[in-house]
Amino acid sequence: MMRKVKTLIPVAILLLVVVILAVSEPSTHLFHRLVDNLLYNNYHHYLSCSDLPDIDKVEKTVAEHSEIVEKIKNVNPDHVEFMVDSWTCPGKGSITIYYASTDQRSQIDQILPDKTFFGIPVTLINR
Repeated sequence: MMRKVKTLIPVAILLLVVVILAVSEPSTHLFHRLVDNLLYNNYHHYLSCSDLPDIDKVEKTVAEHSEIVEKIKNVNPDHVEFMVDSWTCPGKGSITIYYASTDQRSQIDQILPDKTFFGIPVTLINR
């Protein structure tokens, strides 16, 4: 009898951890973030449309920092693409940067002051 209890306790704890992680996934995106970072070398901001800035602010910020946009594109002009994402959330926007290697991602990370483009949320996609 004691043996069954000792076996059930770790199984119950593991099950509880799995349930907690599954319930918290929609708000934390923990599994998605792990796959993005470890498997694909991507970064997504995972913000809802209501949390994104207005598209006018995004376009104004990009225009004000056009030299940084060019610096990012020049990491590798044939493989790095800088785009304003205005179609995912109508009236709102973010920035998507496509790149082709871990080295290019590292260079882009060094150019960006943080995981934003001067306060505009950024998604980094390795393709």
